[in-house]
Formats: sequence, C-alpha cells, structure tokens
Amino acid sequence: MIPKDLSVDNISKIYKKIKPFINQTPFLKCPDDIDNYFSTNLFFKCEFLQKSGSFKARGAVNNIISQDQNKFIKGITAVSAGNHAIAASFVANQFKLKNKIFLYESANKYRVQTCKNYGANIIFTNPKQAFIDAENAKNEGYYFIHPFDGPLTLQGSATLGLEIVEYLKSINTKIDNLLISVGGGGLISGVSSYVKQFYPKIKIIGVEPENANGLNQSFRAKKPLNNVNVNSIADSLSAPLHMQYSFDVAKEVIDEMVTVSDDEMREFMVFCYKKFKLFLEPACVAGLAALKYKINNKIKAKNTVIILCGSNIDKKTWLNLTNYN
Repeated sequence: MIPKDLSVDNISKIYKKIKPFINQTPFLKCPDDIDNYFSTNLFFKCEFLQKSGSFKARGAVNNIISQDQNKFIKGITAVSAGNHAIAASFVANQFKLKNKIFLYESANKYRVQTCKNYGANIIFTNPKQAFIDAENAKNEGYYFIHPFDGPLTLQGSATLGLEIVEYLKSINTKIDNLLISVGGGGLISGVSSYVKQFYPKIKIIGVEPENANGLNQSFRAKKPLNNVNVNSIADSLSAPLHMQYSFDVAKEVIDEMVTVSDDEMREFMVFCYKKFKLFLEPACVAGLAALKYKINNKIKAKNTVIILCGSNIDKKTWLNLTNYN
C-alpha cells in the first residue's frame, strides 16, 4: 500500500511549492529508427537537465521548503558519491544555509568542483564511514537531507512522476513500461508511487548495475540490507545500504528488477553521444542498456518511458570510461 505521504493530493500540493525552485524537464519522443532499434515506442524524460544536474534537486528542495526553517539554523548535511552532494550544495546556496557535505574520497573531481562552485563545505569520507559521519553531524544539530529515504525525499522524486503523468495526458497517450535506474531506491519508489496511482497496470522496471545490485539483494532477503558491496562505474547507483521507508514503497511498486554490466552502460554512453550528441554518465544510460539486452522484443508496439535521471560528468571522465576515440 502506498503511504499517505505519497498520495496524489499531497504530491500535487508539494509540486506547486517546489516548482519555482526546479526545472520542469523536457520529454523527447524518439525517432522511428530508435524505436525500431529498441523494439518499442520510446520516450525519454530528460531529468539530466534538472537544476544541479539530476533529479536529486527535487527531494533536496522539498526537505527545505516543507519544514520549519528553525530546523536549519545550524545548517544541513548530506552524504553522496556526487549527485546528491551537488543537489544539497545547490539548496544550501539557494537558501543560504550552512552545510557539511560529506563526499566520497573517490568522487569525481568535476563533481567536487561543482559542489565548491555552490560554496559547499566539503568533507571527504568513504562509503562505509559516510552515513556515520552524517549521523554525527546530525547530532551536532545539522539537518540531514537523506539521499534516497524518508517521506520528504521521496515526495520530491514523486513530483517527477507527476510531470510524466501530466505529459502523457497532454499527448493523450498511456504508458505501458517505465524503466528507472536504481541506486538507493528513492527515485524509483517516489516516481512509481505516483505513476501507479494513475496507471495501475504499468510495468515498473528497476535497473541496477551487476556489481551494485543492493535492492535486488534486499528483495531476496526480504529486508533492506545495511551493508552492500559495490563495485561499478555507475557510482551514482552504488548505494552501500538500503533503508526501510523507501524499501517498503519499492516492494509495492516495482514489477521487475534487472541488472546491466559496466560494459553495457559504456556502450550506451557512446550510443547517446552518437545518436543524440549527449554526454551522459553511466547511471543515466542504465535503462537503455536494460531495454536492449534484458527486455528487448518483449515490449514491441508498447509505449515505454526511460528516465534519464541525471548526468554530472566531465569530458575527460567520459572519455576515460568509454575509451571512445
């Protein structure tokens, strides 16, 4: 059962509040040659054009504007491999909040610099220590903006679902399949909780890296795992743990989970550059890899949406990952 926090009425109200602070990101209907290649009628939701470079801005903004501002007197704290740290830095800058942003030591230099450009107070850590650091900062009085758990974060993600539904209404089209990249699970849980209330028969497909498949493991264990081994080029999808609230929602809304390899993601990073002139990070193209290699030919003549969830990557890193000449 979808929580009342994520009801259609609630998300509609929240969307009106956060709309001034975010981008209503565009849709792209793929041309016939792309539809034929993937054997489906394919739409992209281009969330990589969101403020801060990813969907994370939605949850971060909602955490700030939906609560008593006295909670933020000390400041905010966040933990991330990159995209959530950038979103937290963005809102700290937007709302003039002090902050402690815990970034993984392995974080891409471009992402580190992007946080600094927002004036972030960066402290380096590692995936095993990061949430402990954030908890310590929380005990000091900093408000913790969770990257993928809790009602406020998922409500932010759910506003993306609202935009998907409104777009499909505007073109009088129903959606059959929705593919969403999965890290901690906050994106797929929030988006799908809203979309499922309009399209109960829609198939929600979550996509994880083969070597960062913590939600798959949690589903098998029937509980959110708090220690997941991760080793993937898709650092944005390499959550080291999962949490109860988002896990419980995910159980209700996800119909299928698939995994993709690092090489498959590399292939579609190059594909998106060649076909669309887009430099996208691995997490952003995971759905395309899944569509081609895991569910191809199963959804012919059906309408499929892939969320291109975010992309904070520089040219040098992109070239290093893809070995593209």
